[in-house]
Amino acid sequence: MKNALRLPAGLLAFFFCSAASAFQMGQTDYTKAQTTTIPLRSNLSLIQIKTPQDLNNIVVLSGPEGYLLVDHPEAVAGPIVRKELDTMGKRPVRFLLNTHWHYDHVGGNEIYGPDATIVAYENVRTRMMTKQTPFWSPAPIGPYPERAWPRITFRDSVTIHFDDDDLEMDHYATGHTDTDSVVYFAKANAVVVGDIYNARGEEFAGGQDMEGIAKSLAAVLARINDDTIIVTGHSQPSNRRDLELYVKLLNATIEQVRQEIAAGKSEKEIVDTGLPADWATWFAPKPAPDGKYFVDIIWGTLTHKNKHDQ
Repeated sequence: MKNALRLPAGLLAFFFCSAASAFQMGQTDYTKAQTTTIPLRSNLSLIQIKTPQDLNNIVVLSGPEGYLLVDHPEAVAGPIVRKELDTMGKRPVRFLLNTHWHYDHVGGNEIYGPDATIVAYENVRTRMMTKQTPFWSPAPIGPYPERAWPRITFRDSVTIHFDDDDLEMDHYATGHTDTDSVVYFAKANAVVVGDIYNARGEEFAGGQDMEGIAKSLAAVLARINDDTIIVTGHSQPSNRRDLELYVKLLNATIEQVRQEIAAGKSEKEIVDTGLPADWATWFAPKPAPDGKYFVDIIWGTLTHKNKHDQ
């Protein structure tokens, strides 16, 4: 899911007007989906499902052993994903990796769980085994059926060797959720970061712990090189150069908010200040948004107001 944020009433109304469709389970209209498969490198591909509400990315590693998927939108999109996979060859899905617990990333678990091995950070399994009541959902989510629970979980890192590539899933910090992980493909030189980052010029990737997001992205930045393909959950692919700029801007904004808190400013005063002017380079040639909701979730991080179980 794009963003799960703690917002005050005024900004909450603004945010839901601009991106509410991404929050509501079952509201994405897949009958109007436009699907594209993009070859990334070697035997790694990206399925993009564009609906009026959102863009969902599914990374596919393919080979004689079958398919490995990273993330899958809601289960109702299953026939769309299966059709795209069949164009690559009618092979079974052997692995399904979840970058976090949100419904638009674990929708394939119920479909492929009986046969495929589902791998995720340990908190994903915890969330899926029990009823969740995040503020952004009008109804409780889960518990999911047992077949949808990840079978292999990890605390820090796990390695998977499949279809002539070596994958590593790492959990760095609580960020978008307390279930986040990133997936590295060594031979394809690609990384899937889930919802902790969006490509340049696209909407902010928010979360419950913006310092955690900054920490995770800094770790990714230190690990990759200029040729690495960065795949996100809901945007076009990105690259190291843009990620480096984003991390710089994010850290500068966190520091600005930190200093304003130390100076005794109120939440409203800090939020009304908006983004540092340097964000204009990120959104150019479009005008930069005021980013008040983004500043507010940073304030919530630094004052420990945000809930991490969203």
